[in-house]
Formats: sequence, C-alpha cells, structure tokens
Amino acid sequence: MLVSFAGGIFAVHKILPSGHWFIPALFVSIVICLITIPFLSPRIRVYSLILIFFLTGAILGQGKRHPSRLIPLANLHKSVVIEGTVLNPPKIIDGKIAKMNLRAQEFTFNGDAIPIDENIVVTVYNHIPSLEAGDKIRFPTRLKPFKNFNNPGNYDYEEAMRLKGLICSASVSDGRRIVPMGPGHLPFLRGMIETIQKPVRELFKKQLDTRNFALFRALILGERQGIDPALREPFNQTGLGHMLAVSGLHIGLVAWAAFFLFKWILSRSYRLALEIDIRKISAFLTAFPVIGYTLLAGFQVSSQRAMIMILTFLVSLILGREREVWSTLALAGLIILFLDPNALFSISFQLSFMAVIGILWLTPAILDRFHYPDNSQQVRMSILNRLLTYFTGLVAVTASAMIFLLPITCYYFHRISLVSIPANLTTVPILGMWVIPLGLLSAITAPFSFNVAGFFLHLGAWGLNKMMAIIEFWAHIPRSSIWTVTPNIFEIFLFYSFILCIFFFKRWRWAKIGMALIATLILSDAAYWVYQVRFNRDLEVIFLDVGRGNAALVSFPGGKKMIIDGGGFSRGSFDVGKMVVAPYLWFKKISQIDYMVLSHPHADHMNGLRFIAEIFRPKEFWYNGDQVETATFRELKTIIENGNIKTFLPSDLRDGIEINGVRVNILHPDPEGQPLILEKDGKWLNNNSLVLQITYRGKTFLFPGDLEKPGEEVLISNAGEMLKSDVLLSPHHGNKTSSSKEFLEMVQPGICIISSREGPSSNFPHQAVLDRLRDMGCRVIRISRSGAVKVIVGKDRFKVRTFLEEKSP
Repeated sequence: MLVSFAGGIFAVHKILPSGHWFIPALFVSIVICLITIPFLSPRIRVYSLILIFFLTGAILGQGKRHPSRLIPLANLHKSVVIEGTVLNPPKIIDGKIAKMNLRAQEFTFNGDAIPIDENIVVTVYNHIPSLEAGDKIRFPTRLKPFKNFNNPGNYDYEEAMRLKGLICSASVSDGRRIVPMGPGHLPFLRGMIETIQKPVRELFKKQLDTRNFALFRALILGERQGIDPALREPFNQTGLGHMLAVSGLHIGLVAWAAFFLFKWILSRSYRLALEIDIRKISAFLTAFPVIGYTLLAGFQVSSQRAMIMILTFLVSLILGREREVWSTLALAGLIILFLDPNALFSISFQLSFMAVIGILWLTPAILDRFHYPDNSQQVRMSILNRLLTYFTGLVAVTASAMIFLLPITCYYFHRISLVSIPANLTTVPILGMWVIPLGLLSAITAPFSFNVAGFFLHLGAWGLNKMMAIIEFWAHIPRSSIWTVTPNIFEIFLFYSFILCIFFFKRWRWAKIGMALIATLILSDAAYWVYQVRFNRDLEVIFLDVGRGNAALVSFPGGKKMIIDGGGFSRGSFDVGKMVVAPYLWFKKISQIDYMVLSHPHADHMNGLRFIAEIFRPKEFWYNGDQVETATFRELKTIIENGNIKTFLPSDLRDGIEINGVRVNILHPDPEGQPLILEKDGKWLNNNSLVLQITYRGKTFLFPGDLEKPGEEVLISNAGEMLKSDVLLSPHHGNKTSSSKEFLEMVQPGICIISSREGPSSNFPHQAVLDRLRDMGCRVIRISRSGAVKVIVGKDRFKVRTFLEEKSP
C-alpha cells in the first residue's frame, strides 16, 4: 500500500502532465475499482487494492494550489509595501544580515492595498531591528522569485522553497525602513507554540554563553538560527549533523527514556503489575512527553514525522502488534504521506525513512554475526557484559543506518564521515541521557522556579561542553571526513540492489546471479566515468550559472582540468564554490583540479575559489598579481600557501603553455606591452583582469574577465589580430562600460556568452551591448536564461548545448 501510494504521488509530480484536468478520470477509476472489488478473485482483488492506493496518491499529490498574488510581481521584481507578521525569530548572519519568514497579510502596489495570506522570506541588510516571532511589521521592499542555479547536478532550490510553503523573497536594504506595528496575528498552532517557547528561549539566553545558547535552542526548541557555519562544521565532519535538527533521534531518545521511566515507576507496585499490562500503559503514557517535546521543538516538519512514526510504534505496542515492525513502519509512512504528500520529496523524510529501513533490515543480520544475546540471556549477565552488549547494539544500529544511507548522503551532501561510528558511540549517550533530559527539565521547571530551571540548565550545559569536546576531538583527526563525487540514480539503484543480493546470497539462487550481474554493471559504470574524466579526447568548456559572476570549467583532452574564476557574492554567508561550483564538479565525477585561474580579485569572481582551492587541491594557481585588503582574498591566499599550490603570474606565463594539444595564452596584462594607466581602484582591478585565450583544432575561446574600455584599448594595442575568437565570454557580464565596438570588431566572435543575473534593477547585460553583438551577426547566449553552456571541440565537430536544452530537448 505504501509503495503504490508513494508511486502515485511520484507519478503525478514527475511523469504525468501538470494540471487538474485528469483528476475526475482518476476519481472515476477509484469508484470503479471499489465497485468491482467484491466480484473479483482474491489475487485480482489485491492488485485492485494496490491500484486504488496508487490512484489516491496521484489525486492527493496534486494538492491544493491557490493562485499567488505576489509571484507575478516577484517575477517582474516589482517594488511594493508589505505588511505582515514575523513567523520565527530572525537568523542573524555576521551581525549585518537578518533572515526571517513572514506571513504577508497585505501589500500595497500602485496605491492599492490588497489583502493576502502568503508566506515569504525577508532579508534585511544593515541596521537590523530587534524583532521576535509574532511582531507585526510594515516595510517597502523589492520582491524577487526564488531562482535555481541552472547547472547539471544542481540543488532544486525553487522546489525546496515551494515544499516549505514559501512564495518568494523580499529584501530590505536598511532595517530602519521597517516600521513596527505592535503584536501581529500568528496562526493558532504557531501562536501556541511561540507562547510555550518564548520563556524557555529567554531562560536559555540569560543563562548560557553564545555557543551553548545556540546549541540548546537547536536541541530543545528546534531553532537553528544561531548555528553558524563554523559551529556546524564539526558536526558535519563527524557525521553528527542530524543532532542539530530535532527529528527521529531526539524524539526517539525522549520516547525511550520516558517509556522505561514509566515502566520502572509502575513496576514498583506489585498489585499494578498483576492487574494491568505495564508495558501497554507505559506506551500510552509515553505518547504525552513525545507530543509535548514535539510542540516545544516548534512542531516542525521533521519532528512531526518523527512523532508520527514513534506514536505509530507505541500504538502497535498497545495493540500487541509490536513484532510487526515493517507493517508499523509502512503505516507510519502512509499517515505521513496522506497528511503531506510533498513529504516524499523532502530530504528529511527520505533520510529518516531510509535510516529506519536500514536499522530494521541490517541490524539483526549484523548482531547475528556477534552472537548478540536475547532478552532472557541479558537478564543473567553482569553489569559489564550488559554495557558491552549495549554498545555492541549501538554500533550495529549506527553502522546499519550509515551503510544504508551512504548513497543518499553522498547524493545530497557529497560527504562521508570516516569517524561517524565512534563519534556516535561517544556522543549519543551523552545527548540522550544527559543533555536533552536536563534541557527539558529546565524548560518544564522554568514557569515555577527560575533558579531551579537554571540549575538544571547549567548541569545540562556541563554535559554539552563535554559532548562538544568529544565532537571536536573526532573532527580534528586528519581526514575525519572526505568529500565524494555524486552518485546518479542508476548508481544508487545498483548500490541497493547489491545490498539486497548480499542479504539473500545464501537463501536464494537468483541472488548469486544478480550479484554477478550487478558487479559487472558497477565495473562498467566505473570504467565509463574513468574514461570520461581522464581519457576523453575532446576539449570541453562549461560556462556555469553562478548568478552575477563568472565561473568556467575547461576539460582538456587527456583529463586535465582548469577552473577559470569561481563566482561569489560580496554579502552573506552563501559560498558559491561549495554550493554551486563543487556540486557540478562532483556530479561530473571530478575530484581534483589541475589549474585554478583568478581573473581579478573581485568577490563575484574570487569568493567561490576558496572552497575549490581547499577541497580540489589544484596544482597551479594563476592570477594577475593584484592584491586587495579583503578577508576573502587573505583566506584564499592562506589556503594556497598552506596547500603548497604553485603560483604563476603573467610574467611566468608570457610564452603560454600547451596542454595535450590545447594552446593557452595570457594576453593581458602584458609585462612587456603597453601599460595600463589608471588609478589603482575598482576600475583598475577590472581593467587589469587576467585575459586567457584557449585554442584547439582551429577554435578559440576568449576569457576577458571584467575588462572595461580602457583595458580593452590596451589589450587591442598589445594583442592585435590575436584577439580573434570563436567564443567570447562577455567582459564584465555585458556591462555598457565593456564590449566596445572596437573590441568586438577585433574579436569577431561567432558566439558570445553572457554570465549575469538579470532583473529590472540590473544593467547586466546592457541593451546597447546586446544590439552591438546582434548587429555583428553574433549568437548571444545569456546564462541567466539558458542555464550552463557546454561547448565541445573535437575532431570534425563543434557543438554548443545549454543546460535547459539538455533538460527539455
């Protein structure tokens, strides 16, 4: 039932055409199946029931899609005045930027006030006001739609925001423009939760230091606003990132502790033990702390799903069906998907559900290898042996979940922790037996006694400090985690098929045949990617979508790789290198870069290279030699020095180099040519950009960085006819200060690629530049509209394809 129901949801999202026109047909099909079921044979009746669940999933998967009033305005980047209620405490980034979810209740456009009820994301830059959940505010803003970076292997940000019920984003350039309007109107459940959370949050803030306040907020209240990248990194390195989101682990620990506490209390009465089933009563009572903790933790989606799964198991215990764990799990999945069909596509649901499947399936097999004692044997064991047995079970559970989730974690997070098992063994007991119980006790006692609550909280903080010391110990071990290439859907299927064949290897004859077949497919897949990455004979240049910035990957014949610029943003903590460029490299099974090139040290070209330099270990770093006093440039230089990466300046590359038949020349700045005469400011950095020219089999690519007209004049003077190129990356993202008529006439490009993020407030690309290019008969490709652009030069072929063309031929 679960598989067919999920299949219906998947089909309506990924296979069937969009729209509600076929829902009546699905409904009629369900009615026909229900009418005919009594007249069918038992076997056909089962198939009919499966079909009913499939059709029901397809109907519910359509959902209720109300038309949005804000999306049309966001697509045009219109300015409006928004009035609404803050839904959650703002997340402060670097003390300068605040992000929050807002329930927009009214907007004013062209003098008309229009009531709405839509959730949006608000970002405030500078002069951040003091805001809390439930505050009503009014502010002018420019609306923007959520946009993906359209590269192969990209994260679907637009879909993720839609699943969260968020419509669009709004930015406020100065927090002083936000007008507080008193208490707002939160939805009933959200308002009740905020009433519960607020005094606990204030207790944590007054009693704890900054780090422990952020961690206790995450562990007890489910609020991760205070978890910055530096604090999150040790958890990610050790495979403990799941600790920071209240989900199955946390609620499961609370359920386990509550169940055994209730069972112990009830068993103190001899009479009760004789008259009632203590286990069933304990299971019933355990439901209350489980629900209470879920509410205290904000009743967020991940905690809701965990609560449903645990409550389903408790019900099976009350009904005496606790041994039917697979049916219980399937029933929990059906309930979750019935309440929220979109949960099927959320990462948290996939991770939680797959982890439980791995634990239920693999743990018994692993424990059998260790001759794990049953309950009757454990009663007669010594305390030391019981502890050993407990840790053996914990190892088996952790290993089962880690193995079964391996392809999923690689697919979404591209990272494997090599210390995950010992890290979980040494921290989960502290979390479950000390930190969470004492944190919850402080929350429960806070309304009655601030001092008692503070006592429990400080005890919990002592344990939290010990836990963090252990986490940092494991994180500081060299190679505690490794970054991995991204498996595709076919490779994930091969992994689980291989696990299945191993499990049934001794029981089923077909498992041996299947294992041989799967092993052959795995070797063939590996051989294909080795050839593509290391032995491909073509030159392939990918111009990536990094927003308003530049990043290009050059794959030379024979396998060497060059990255030219890495994109980036000047504000905020979003790392383009980590979140955009690297996922594409991992998607293409690339784990190392040979040459890293920086055209000039501006954020939109440089900031993404920090992660690339640290993780992909380039052998050489080329740049123009300009120095800037920014934290990101200093960080990049430190990474290069610590990694012993050889640095090359234009003077070192004046004669150019040849890489497997591909000629690479540095045309600007020319140490021996006409100098650039400008003040050394932002214009200097643009006009002193490193200009690369790459030639192979008669086809030439030109990468001019952010060169503007003064730099173009110097380049023309020094390079002359050498500038002629087939493919031009538009200088300075198509700005009107670049791409002068003289420069374009000298280059004579057949294709011009423009990398910029468009919008009414943006001058990129400028219409004059577009007109100039089209008058020349040049094909213009705008990455903001086409996605990443791939150009392949091979023997007797020259092929240009865009990401959106390949996605939707």
